[in-house]
Amino acid sequence: MSGEEEQRMKVFLFGYYGFQNTGDEAILEVIVEQLKKSINDVEITAMTYKAKDTEDKYNIKAVSRNDFTKVLRAIKESDIVISGGGSILQDVTSSRSLIYYLAIVYVAKKMGKKVMFYGNGFGPVKNTINRRLAAYVINNVDSITVRDFESKELMKSIGVNKNITVTGDTAFNLQLLDQHLIDIILQQEDISKEKRLIGISVRSWKEEAHKEVVAQIADYLNKMNYQVIFIPMQYPDDIKISYEIAAMMGTKAKILDKYYTPKEILSIISSFHLLIGMRLHALIFAAIALVPMVGLEYDPKINSFLKIVSQQNGGNVEKLDFIHLCTIIEGVLNNRESYIEKLKKAKEAMKQKTEMNLQILQQLVKEGE
Repeated sequence: MSGEEEQRMKVFLFGYYGFQNTGDEAILEVIVEQLKKSINDVEITAMTYKAKDTEDKYNIKAVSRNDFTKVLRAIKESDIVISGGGSILQDVTSSRSLIYYLAIVYVAKKMGKKVMFYGNGFGPVKNTINRRLAAYVINNVDSITVRDFESKELMKSIGVNKNITVTGDTAFNLQLLDQHLIDIILQQEDISKEKRLIGISVRSWKEEAHKEVVAQIADYLNKMNYQVIFIPMQYPDDIKISYEIAAMMGTKAKILDKYYTPKEILSIISSFHLLIGMRLHALIFAAIALVPMVGLEYDPKINSFLKIVSQQNGGNVEKLDFIHLCTIIEGVLNNRESYIEKLKKAKEAMKQKTEMNLQILQQLVKEGE
């Protein structure tokens, strides 16, 4: 092996990549940009659902999460392993994915690799055995940064005794497109700026009792002379439920059903007067673009984020109330400037916090040299 190859820093990244989830793709995009800018001669390999697609999009190496032999080889060849953001360590969707991700950390430590959690969310982890397993594995991680205080508290509550630094979601460093490019997208979607735009981001959730209330809200806003636009954050899953809600409406709905990159989604959201959202990264993107928001809570991480950015919670999606939600939305629309000021303060603080993720990684890299 040549001296150059020996000096090259090899990073293995894993997360919920390759599933066309806008938030997770935004996280991957930002981490890749940060690593390339801050580490000389870095070679990045990401574990993803669609290896070729990820390689082409981000100009990095990739291995399929379904080929564990290649995953093991990539870990073995790496100098440092990074769990790159998102709420991948939870057992609400399934125990299987939690155990899979914990296995990657366990294997990496057995191979003697440095491991970092890079602005992760954590939980909920409800199963007792899962909690014990998670605590055991996480206690071997070299550096832990989490995106909110609740994630830290939950880690501590299950028995994690490592130092945990609260930073922020890496996606906060995503950049907007130029205004003329945003205008082109809006023109292509036949979205006029004659009416003020209100975005709605929804996802499927349990019995989906929220669909009817969201349809009523969309009708109400359309009748108030706003233009309601459904914006998908998970493609194509969110499009399906958006069309289901549109079918319940008395007025016409606009649904963005093309695939857009994270920067394009962020830039579209920047044109909104208000965002009503279930998806965490729809809310994060609104915060980046200084667009006031009303969150619809399906997971504790939504309320946690709304507190950080001082924005309004419209209620739990399993028991949404039309009148209550209308009151919340009207309150934000009537006091929009004050909510923008709150976002300006929160955004600056969050950007500084998210930069800590990279600083802590750089310290870990130095220790390994």
